[in-house]
Amino acid sequence: SGGVIWDVDEEYVKRSAKVVDRMMKMNFCPVVAASLIGEQFLSPGGLFVIIGASAALSPTPGMIGYGSAKTAAHHYLQTYAHTPSSIRNDTTAVGILPLMLDTPSNRAMIGEDEGDERYGTMVKPESIAKEIGEWIRHGHLRPHSGSLVKVIAKNRVEGAGGASFHLVR
Repeated sequence: SGGVIWDVDEEYVKRSAKVVDRMMKMNFCPVVAASLIGEQFLSPGGLFVIIGASAALSPTPGMIGYGSAKTAAHHYLQTYAHTPSSIRNDTTAVGILPLMLDTPSNRAMIGEDEGDERYGTMVKPESIAKEIGEWIRHGHLRPHSGSLVKVIAKNRVEGAGGASFHLVR
């Protein structure tokens, strides 16, 4: 895509490239693969959902690989929503963008300090699954195809109490 690098530590560039490559393989390539499988197996009017990241809506210093991969996934989803096959099959493609999912690996990354404010921003996967279930059962509740939807924990103290869903504008 072009660009110029001025006076940058060559080792940093090599490390960054490796991290970006690894994150693309973990966070972007599965989205592409899932969309290709979805084209083959989704029923007309189907729902295609990816998990993006609200952090990738703005710069992610210290997480360049993660931010780049999630941003690429967001762009891919929005483009996929407008492909002829998605339109022909009336597929709704939606990106769910939590700040942080409440998973064992994310809890391990944060550490044992339950008083850490990041625990209050965690969204339980069950809350997301419940919302997706509503979109499956009641198609009229779905966001428009290509939408990115931020997910915010309702209870900032402990992440309990479900989540609220907000379209990204």
